[in-house]
Amino acid sequence: MENRINQIITTDNGNKYMILHQAIYEGQNYFVCCGVEADDDLNDNFYLFKEVKGNTTSIELVEDEAMAKFILEHLDLIEKDEK
Repeated sequence: MENRINQIITTDNGNKYMILHQAIYEGQNYFVCCGVEADDDLNDNFYLFKEVKGNTTSIELVEDEAMAKFILEHLDLIEKDEK
């Protein structure tokens, strides 16, 4: 899997995101990104995407809260729950 950290990705609708962190879980790439403004400045909006491979490669927002929590804990971006 290619290291995509610090790369800017652009979606089909023209939105740009800077990849800040990357995680691989069960062969799936996950990216923590922040938004990029039209003037290429970073904004304060953060997103968790997963890479979707098919005929082309795209990204989609991770909407599963349990998976998002797991990935963010794995990257030490949030504290792990004590059990």
